[in-house]
Amino acid sequence: MSASVDRAACILVPETTYASNGSTSPMRVCVIDLGTNSFHAVIVDAHANGSYQIVDRMKEMVRLGQHGLSANTLPEAAMERGMKALKRIHLLAKGWDTEEYLAFATSAIREATNGGEFIRRVRNAFGLRIRPISGEQEAGLIYQGVRRAVEITSPTLLVDIGGGSVEFIVAAGDERLFATSLKLGAARMTERFVNSDPLSEEQEQALRDHCADTMAEVFEACRAHDVTGVVGSSGTIKSLARVALNAVENGSQTVFQRTFDVPHVQASLERTIASSAEERMAQSTIDPKRVDQIGAGAVLLDTILEHLPAVEQVRVSTNALREGMVVHFMDTNYARLRRIAPFRTPRRRSVHELAYRYNWEERHAQHAAATSTFLFDVCRPLYDGPDRDAELLEYASLLHDVGHLVSHDTHARHSRYLIENANLQGFQPDEIAIMSLVARYHRGRVPLASDEHYRQQSEAVQRRVRQLASLVRIAEGLDRSHFQNVTALRARLTDEALVLSIATKGDPQLEVWSGGEEGAMFEDEFARTLQVKPTAIDVRAPDETDPSVSHATVSAPEAVR
Repeated sequence: MSASVDRAACILVPETTYASNGSTSPMRVCVIDLGTNSFHAVIVDAHANGSYQIVDRMKEMVRLGQHGLSANTLPEAAMERGMKALKRIHLLAKGWDTEEYLAFATSAIREATNGGEFIRRVRNAFGLRIRPISGEQEAGLIYQGVRRAVEITSPTLLVDIGGGSVEFIVAAGDERLFATSLKLGAARMTERFVNSDPLSEEQEQALRDHCADTMAEVFEACRAHDVTGVVGSSGTIKSLARVALNAVENGSQTVFQRTFDVPHVQASLERTIASSAEERMAQSTIDPKRVDQIGAGAVLLDTILEHLPAVEQVRVSTNALREGMVVHFMDTNYARLRRIAPFRTPRRRSVHELAYRYNWEERHAQHAAATSTFLFDVCRPLYDGPDRDAELLEYASLLHDVGHLVSHDTHARHSRYLIENANLQGFQPDEIAIMSLVARYHRGRVPLASDEHYRQQSEAVQRRVRQLASLVRIAEGLDRSHFQNVTALRARLTDEALVLSIATKGDPQLEVWSGGEEGAMFEDEFARTLQVKPTAIDVRAPDETDPSVSHATVSAPEAVR
């Protein structure tokens, strides 16, 4: 170097270097409803204010429960269809840069003796964690989804006809008065009662009697709460409503915009029940993959209307279980979404998620990050790596102490493990390796060939790790008290030395001593001696720079978003 480099910066972080006073960024989430008939996925942007926007949807008719509900097992062919559907859903979600996944399994998987095997296969293939939920939980989630789409002022029965189960919720306003889940799903009832095409009178009556007996408690709750309306959700009821709408409409309305009178619905249901599979296939309003099951669904809905004469109207909700899953995610992650909303990239959000998860010491971590990235800028002419490593250095500095939650004495090793295994979003494997190793060697011994994680890296990467870690060591030393005593820092890099002049709030002796003590690794890697001394630094705003300081850059460190 023929000339010295002189820089100065504010290091003290009064609140947070990395928060934003501007617009916030949503988290992109994919929720997956693994139903008995179909898998539904919805990708949303979840905002910190409690709202969400739908980015994309995907529906796959899997027929997971086909030929297996009565035996409580998932046939191998059905599991293969499920795996193929989830592969397509996962590819779609990855294409949209999804940050988080939420997958709930309902009747078919939760009741199957080999449901755990299917869950294990999915986990191994895609890294997706499937959570089986009870019928009661399913009913609660459906209620959360439906009430977001439909105004429920008077007592109303919510009905969600799935393949394996049917969820019933009696609600009024924001109050859920009754909820249950019954094994009356369209696929299950078809498998048990339907053996002819069209449905014979004997089979229809047997199915009606079974539905009526099973729903006795539902009818009692509806009468007790004076239910006068029905709101249906999910595919079977949507198809039945489209059949009813098609009989009177010319296409100017959707089923979600229309309120149906009960006599009109019942007439449409009777025609559907009496029709053959061929006749139902000819109707564009019925999904071809529901043709064989929709008769059983029609019998169930007709039985409900028959036993509840006080019901006058039927409506259809756009929302169902999957939207309820989104609402549930928003409700349970409200504080978390608000906390990470300022961070606008998946990488930065993911790093801060990990930091918050392990109760980081935020001010110390930010002080270390501000200091180490400042030193990187000063030493850039000597650094043996790309400029983009400044970002990795910042993240490693933010996370260098997360291992404290596991063990104080060996926290550096635990920090490496947590960073390496945290599934950080948006990073390449080599970037995660560098961050984890820099955190590992922010204190203690220098990297050794006996460390297998370090040994696996190329000589060039090992060199970058050592140089970056040496900067974190200095930054750590300059906040040895963890009280952010250093408020400003001036660095002067020459051919012989890096001279750090520090301004402090209080006595600087601990930082002077500790900063110097942590300099050995820096001196080896950058071939410069390290000097730390106290001083008074006049740090001005950029437009107030003292013209007498010819080689100084005075600035506050800013995070790259």
